[in-house]
Amino acid sequence: MRVLLFILFLMLSGSMPVCWAQSAPKFPNNIGTDKRIGESRDDPEQQSPHQEMLKEMELKREAGDYKEHVARAKENAQLAFELREAFARHKTLGDPELKKLSLMEKLSRKIRNNAGGEENKEELKTSPQEVEAALERLAEVSAELQKKVESTPRQVVSTAVIKRANEVVELVRYIRTLYR
Repeated sequence: MRVLLFILFLMLSGSMPVCWAQSAPKFPNNIGTDKRIGESRDDPEQQSPHQEMLKEMELKREAGDYKEHVARAKENAQLAFELREAFARHKTLGDPELKKLSLMEKLSRKIRNNAGGEENKEELKTSPQEVEAALERLAEVSAELQKKVESTPRQVVSTAVIKRANEVVELVRYIRTLYR
């Protein structure tokens, strides 16, 4: 038994230096950063290629998000036009048109949220009394929304875009209540 304990002791004590050798080196945090007092890391000449690549990827992602934002506004305007034309032909809205209304609401909420807006607590100030007038107003506001989104740079929070998107959402909800 003593021999077994002695062998175990030797094995453990022999492995301790190996464990200590594998621990992480303890260097001060600023070694290897090439940062000197008074210098900024935001200087493009001081940035590493990795940081430059990350910034470039971020800009590309933002540009792609902006293209999606513009595409949503365009699709929203197209759906409003299709709804107005379908109602003019059939004088009613069927299931496909009601699905388009739901899609328009979803797209408008995404546009509003991407523009920096929040859920609107206000109702429409003047609600059109007829469905045809409401669809006409929806097409107008959707076209205005598309123009505002296309003319607004991606770094800008536009209250006009938020206002139009909220109006589209409220018009869609109003039209849906007329069909329930």
